[in-house]
Amino acid sequence: MKYLTYYENGEIISTKDHREAVERLEKKNKGKAVQRFILHKYAYVFSLAEVEDKSQYYLCRKQGDRLEVYLEKKNVQGNLVCKQIETVTEEESSRILEGDITWMKEDERPLVRDFYLQSVLNGLEYSHMMEFVREVFHYEKQDYVVFDKAVRRQAGDYFLECLFEDDVQVRVRRAKTIPRYILNMLVNIEPASEQWAYA
Repeated sequence: MKYLTYYENGEIISTKDHREAVERLEKKNKGKAVQRFILHKYAYVFSLAEVEDKSQYYLCRKQGDRLEVYLEKKNVQGNLVCKQIETVTEEESSRILEGDITWMKEDERPLVRDFYLQSVLNGLEYSHMMEFVREVFHYEKQDYVVFDKAVRRQAGDYFLECLFEDDVQVRVRRAKTIPRYILNMLVNIEPASEQWAYA
């Protein structure tokens, strides 16, 4: 399981400001790859009102140069975001979306088992899908600038646009490093690599 933490601040900017920011970032980051991809996040929510867990669960499909499919558990406290990520196969993701989760009970991956337990005990169930057209630029050290040029929410057979036509959502994500000795106390957890740069 991958684990990452970061501070996040964001705002909405115009497409003109977005172009200027991208030009500056490309000049600053010559030779560093820019991640451009479409991200589908299938959100799961707790159906039981008495559940006090504030964790957010997603099944994610990241389509860039190649397809990556993973489960994500996200906790947000103020502007500090903590994520756990576990890779799953396309077949496993299809089964999850169809509601076939019994196989998750005995899986060796902790986040997969956690998803199953939350579904059975606390009524975790599918809510909606969000689509992001995203660019991720390395800023400095382990910090990234994330631009969402389009954000859509699926409502039945329709998509609702969450940004106006001339708007781009920008967020700066500054890495928060967890000391290695604490990570070592957590079972099957490793820091996320740059490949997972805050998708």
